[in-house]
Amino acid sequence: MVSNMVKTAIVSSVGVAVIILSSTLGWILVPDIATSEAVITKDNEAVYGAWTIPPVPIYLEFFLFNCTNCDDPTNGSVVLNLDQLGPFSFTEGRIKFNVIEENGLLSYRENISYFYTPKDGERDLDVNVTTVNPVYFTLASLISDNAPTPAIATSLSRLMHELLADEGEHPFMTHTVREMLFEGWSLQPYVNILELLYEQLSNKTDSTLPPLPELPEDPKFGFFYGRNGTNLGEFTIESGANDLNELGYIKKWNGKSSVEYWNDTFCNMINGTDGAIYPPIVDVNEKIYVFTPDVCRSLYATYEKDTVTEGITGRRFTVPEIVFDTLDPENVCYCSQYSENPDLCFSRGVLDMRPCLLGVPVVLSTPHFYMADPKYVDAFVGLKPNKDWHETHFDLEPLLGVPLFASKRLQLNIDARRYQVPERLLNINDTVFPVIWLNESAKLDAATANDVNKAVNVIDALNISRWCFLGAGIALVVASLIMLVVYLTR
Repeated sequence: MVSNMVKTAIVSSVGVAVIILSSTLGWILVPDIATSEAVITKDNEAVYGAWTIPPVPIYLEFFLFNCTNCDDPTNGSVVLNLDQLGPFSFTEGRIKFNVIEENGLLSYRENISYFYTPKDGERDLDVNVTTVNPVYFTLASLISDNAPTPAIATSLSRLMHELLADEGEHPFMTHTVREMLFEGWSLQPYVNILELLYEQLSNKTDSTLPPLPELPEDPKFGFFYGRNGTNLGEFTIESGANDLNELGYIKKWNGKSSVEYWNDTFCNMINGTDGAIYPPIVDVNEKIYVFTPDVCRSLYATYEKDTVTEGITGRRFTVPEIVFDTLDPENVCYCSQYSENPDLCFSRGVLDMRPCLLGVPVVLSTPHFYMADPKYVDAFVGLKPNKDWHETHFDLEPLLGVPLFASKRLQLNIDARRYQVPERLLNINDTVFPVIWLNESAKLDAATANDVNKAVNVIDALNISRWCFLGAGIALVVASLIMLVVYLTR
């Protein structure tokens, strides 16, 4: 017969073997297999294919503000009334190309195309919109910023206004939605005027002005003119092979590890992903960063609440108010004039885009100035900020980090002020004038949600199994020790 000592040794040995096996499989081999399945590489065809051509449809809605009483630009007592027009619906097609894999990194470009897909009841793209003239205020701003003296700025601004008026161009304009978005309108009336003003300014300043950019034969302007069927530059990201915790992190954009728009190393940092992929294991206590070339900077979001999409629980992250507060200590580098005079910075809720748009007075904000200083809302009649409609947020599956739903909402505004134009020609209140806002959204469909659920269930099963096996191994070892104690105390 087998002695009790031998039985104890056998039980103990089996227990130790189970512990070693469960530890090896559960904490080394299985995670390695799971990691290899999440890495973006051409060998991993399913993941690589979904990353190259996203299977989830992306929708883009435009809303434009029509000014109903912008008749007299010399009457500063009028509170301007804005009617929102839209949505005007498009879908996006995205495909990555020129993909290069090297040292665990992926370099690529992503072609983005926009397709007009109106919904039932939407107005067509030929509806007229009256709004602020961005070209007029760009010229006024550039003259004000570059003229050597206020007197010269006033003289050139008067000349600009009169020359534009002769061409039928004024501080406010009317164009179709189609022209405002992708089609654009002719800038030919501005070309000769621009060249004349540049020559006048060059003759009256001691400093050397940058050369005028070369213009195409038929110059046009539209807020998204020339964007259809193009890309936002070359991205270099982590594939997950080096560290799955950095999956999707942008290492370089257009060959550089930082941007050069802002006057501080911190604000120029490129942090996070492009917003399409995220590392697994979502920590609700951490900020999640996204780099957006359209905004020329990195933004972050913080956890707000749990949500459910297609039966899958997600963690919702929202962009907090502080992100667009230029006077917050971590954001002062987004105001180029802060060191000169903090009062020259914009108030909470808007971002001056001049540094990355060659001085063009575009100002970015949330739609309807949601979470911004109330003075921007109160400057108009018709603005109604609302969290549900105007907040940017995204929902992530907590285990895999898969985006379940995302909605990016941004508003383009013009820094409309008198600058150095004589008051008799232009007398408006200094304001940030809203022109267009957009809602770019994507939601996990039922088929993709089913795939995500299967992956989560497999990982959950593996987690449960490894703990069960570990528990069984520990129980056998404990049982063998008890048997040994009993045997020795007889």
